[in-house]
Amino acid sequence: MSGQATRLGLRAAPGLLWFGVLGGAAAWSLHTLVDWSIDETVCRSGSTEVAGVPMKPLLVVTTLAFLLIAVVSCVVAWRQWHVLRAAEGSDDVSALRLQRASFMALVGFAADVVFVLILICTAIAVFVFPVCGA
Repeated sequence: MSGQATRLGLRAAPGLLWFGVLGGAAAWSLHTLVDWSIDETVCRSGSTEVAGVPMKPLLVVTTLAFLLIAVVSCVVAWRQWHVLRAAEGSDDVSALRLQRASFMALVGFAADVVFVLILICTAIAVFVFPVCGA
């Protein structure tokens, strides 16, 4: 097994691999919870401000922050996939582990692309539609 694959893929970076797999989904889920709770709480009170801050810029900032997290997760998954795909195992067991981790990174990359696209569509909606339906 190459030193780079050991360092980046299997032994020292399982956190990066999991972030690449779950980061986009987590970013989208948290974005939905945060933006919905802000929107629902503020609009029900009849206001368009959160502690003196207009709601639209707040929603734009939270949407862009979660979009950035999803994009970073996508890049991490892509990088992990390329590193693991290029690595070679020293025996059958390590080769199987590399294949499994590589597949995991590839699935994470594909899922992250979908979540990035969903968050881009959400960002467009935040920019286009008025706050609280007003």
